Amino acid sequence: FDIQGHVVFIDIPLSKIRHLIISAIPNIHAHFLTSVTFLMRLFHLCSNAKDTNDAINRSLIVLQCPFLIQSPMKYELIDIQTHFHFLFTLDFLYRLDLINGQGQLIGLAGLLSHLHYFESTNILLVYLMDTRLFHLVNDPSEIMTIFAYLFTNMPWLITRHTYEDLSEFRKQEKFNSKLFLPPISKQFRQRINVYNSIVKDVYGAYIENITRYLRSKNNRQEEILPFSNISFTQNFDYDNGTFEYNLHHHYSQQTYNASISPFAAVSGLTHEKFMSNYNPIIGSWDLVYDLDLSSKIVPFVDLDCCDHTNTAYYMNSYALDFFKHGSQTLLNLENELNLGDIYNYLLDFNLVLSSIKTSLEVIIENERKQTTSDDLDFSLPLYQSISNLQSIFSSNFNRQYLGRNRL
Repeated sequence: FDIQGHVVFIDIPLSKIRHLIISAIPNIHAHFLTSVTFLMRLFHLCSNAKDTNDAINRSLIVLQCPFLIQSPMKYELIDIQTHFHFLFTLDFLYRLDLINGQGQLIGLAGLLSHLHYFESTNILLVYLMDTRLFHLVNDPSEIMTIFAYLFTNMPWLITRHTYEDLSEFRKQEKFNSKLFLPPISKQFRQRINVYNSIVKDVYGAYIENITRYLRSKNNRQEEILPFSNISFTQNFDYDNGTFEYNLHHHYSQQTYNASISPFAAVSGLTHEKFMSNYNPIIGSWDLVYDLDLSSKIVPFVDLDCCDHTNTAYYMNSYALDFFKHGSQTLLNLENELNLGDIYNYLLDFNLVLSSIKTSLEVIIENERKQTTSDDLDFSLPLYQSISNLQSIFSSNFNRQYLGRNRL
């Protein structure tokens, strides 16, 4: 295949080509070249490969051939983003003690990469483990609440007034399900804030540097308004206070505020304000370039559950409720989940807990082989806490679904 994803056959008989075309082969899906966890998996491939050069070549092919069909300009933008993102992600992973100076995975990096389909909460989970949150929390329900915030995402789109009325009504009627996840604990909140501050520090610099680089390469087209064709490269005398005057003034300040679009800058938005109030749902709306700022690229975790207008919403507590009462019927009647969906939701959550438990077992087994390792004092209490949680949830799950295959 070429760099645009077109399949090219060279020196292959026509009969063989026919066979390949009609065979049941997996679909090839386009993807953005990189993510934090994906880069970690490439580091793991390169550091553990017997043939290092072959592993590096394979990694470069994956990064350079995403099967995306795009214009040359768009391809150049994606290619530049990939290079910058790789560089700043190295810094991010090193700060979190997930790689060493040689790019080898260390600590809980294996667990993180194993949960790659839950990016970016998998990174936050490892950070919480590293900062010993689960060593301090002894209540299984509180630990389950943390996991529910990380690995379930089912919002209730209701107002605060409705939330308060529902909570009071359910308390009086003594329902079995809480319906809403309880507020985040103080210890949990502190760690989330520290983690997100690291993310904003690293990837704020990523956004600023990539936009400065792109500005240095552009054709000055961004200096012309699309409809009025007003150009900021010319020295027009605009009346003080007019929109054109303010827009021209803000564009003249772009060297100090490189990442923000001159149109958004009219409202007084700066790079510092953009990052301090960072909302992953808004993404790059206010930036001068259309950068991919999805959670796989910028691993910011917003557990305050706010939409693009910064309006808060509340999360369904189905995982926590099932952990306590183990009833599919109650999840249907009280949590308002469809009967056809409940099994899949619970199975996914059970798989997450089982994956974490298995990953910790592998880590402990490797640590026991290292006679000089003192990491067992860290790993064993963590494993016992997660294992107890998984055992209770899995027991409820298997008891509820006796007729299905057990994990």
